[in-house]
Amino acid sequence: MALDLHLSRVRTDVAAMGQDCNYQLGRKRGNLNAVRYGEDILLPHVVLFLQAHPDMTLQHDNATSHTDRSVRDFLQDRNVSVLPWPAKSPDLNPIEHVWDLLDRSARVIPPRNVRELAGVLVEEWGNISQHELANLMQSMRRKCTAVLNAAGGHTRY
Repeated sequence: MALDLHLSRVRTDVAAMGQDCNYQLGRKRGNLNAVRYGEDILLPHVVLFLQAHPDMTLQHDNATSHTDRSVRDFLQDRNVSVLPWPAKSPDLNPIEHVWDLLDRSARVIPPRNVRELAGVLVEEWGNISQHELANLMQSMRRKCTAVLNAAGGHTRY
């Protein structure tokens, strides 16, 4: 199971997905630094999720707010297993494909404002089937295995 955190300059989306679950999509406003990441994302979302899913592995990108010493210590103190992640490999991350699905869904009938957009994203997130999520998780395993076998070099993915 992997918990993925998708971040941008104006919003922070929190999503967890795995073969057996689809956690809610959450949203935070504003820029994210290590302190906000710990207080607004990790503590209320990751810790609660871990309590329900102790076999979880956290997968996040290498954003500065994720790699800060305080964040690494926070996760280590709570025995959170973190999947090592290459600096520039979004193509390996299954959640990127989910964001693409959500983006395409939101463009079918373009929302008129941020509130409508948030509503569409939450609704469409809930419509993603467990079968689709399981396929994405399996593709991640195949892609990561291929990268490891290629010693980080080029793969067919």
